[in-house]
Amino acid sequence: MSMRLICTVCLFGIFSMISPVFGQETNGDSGDEKVSYVRLFMHDGSTRMGELRSMNESEIRLKMPDLGEVLIPKYLVKGLIEMDGNTFARLSKSNMGRSLAINPQSSRYFFAPSGIQLKKGEGYFQSNIALNSVSLGINDNLTLGGLISFVGAGGTLKIGKSLAPNVHVSCGGIGFSDYYGGLERPIGLIFGNITWGTDDRNITINLGTGSKIETGIQATAYSMDTTGGAGYAQYTVTEYEQNYVRPLLLSVSGMTQIGENRWFITENYFINNYQYSTLVTGANLTYYYLPNSNFGNQNRNVVIVSMGVRNLSPRNGWLWDYGIVGVKTADFGFAAPWVSATLPF
Repeated sequence: MSMRLICTVCLFGIFSMISPVFGQETNGDSGDEKVSYVRLFMHDGSTRMGELRSMNESEIRLKMPDLGEVLIPKYLVKGLIEMDGNTFARLSKSNMGRSLAINPQSSRYFFAPSGIQLKKGEGYFQSNIALNSVSLGINDNLTLGGLISFVGAGGTLKIGKSLAPNVHVSCGGIGFSDYYGGLERPIGLIFGNITWGTDDRNITINLGTGSKIETGIQATAYSMDTTGGAGYAQYTVTEYEQNYVRPLLLSVSGMTQIGENRWFITENYFINNYQYSTLVTGANLTYYYLPNSNFGNQNRNVVIVSMGVRNLSPRNGWLWDYGIVGVKTADFGFAAPWVSATLPF
């Protein structure tokens, strides 16, 4: 599949989701009185949906579409989530009867985070063999996690809240260190994002930047000693430019529910490797070659596009992500499959 075709399909998927996300209302009923819709998860694995009429320490009163007003003892209820009127109407029509949240993984796409937070006590384990991670909602506004792979390990932090109905923001970071000392110091990425939409249909814009990476030096003042004979010239560098690269990242991601247990996902990045230098004077470095990092010839921009499907197994609760990822730089491009498994808990 060509990069142009991948980009076209991903953009089509994003624009197809923009209209319903920005066009939806936050409440399906008109009038001055606020109507609250809820979905109850029962201990026996079933669900109940309806308009919340009242709730006290012992029971919940719901107005259900087919049964009218019913009283449900609280000891039968495992959990509760609120819904807007449009979500309630859509779920009522599709008769989604599984005993999980509307979308058990609305807090992330393939890898990129959304502004939607995990609830207190919610978490998940994700693995694609090469990288394994676990995340846990410490409270409704704070999520902590850990990463482990064949080459290193790290941690994640995400802080967020809902600004308005269907508008969520978060910020956080990822830190990573290798096992073998190949990195001079741990590297990290910080991000901030905003998400528009509901758990089952949303769009997120992420902005981020990463740790600066040294890319070599370029001598600007030096002396040469040839007393060792031809071929044994020695350079003493007294002044040089230390070159760095810092990645600047923009990502646009989206998901929409396309079946009872299935979501379409697209996750796309534009990465600019911002290059800069600092002048170091008073140095006394010895080389048998003249250091020149060839700074201007590095790939400055990287584009990554991806799309795929997330499937939920109703039997065991595992989610499987299948997708294709395309990477394009000024010099080369390639496509690769993406597969990961996630177990919410």
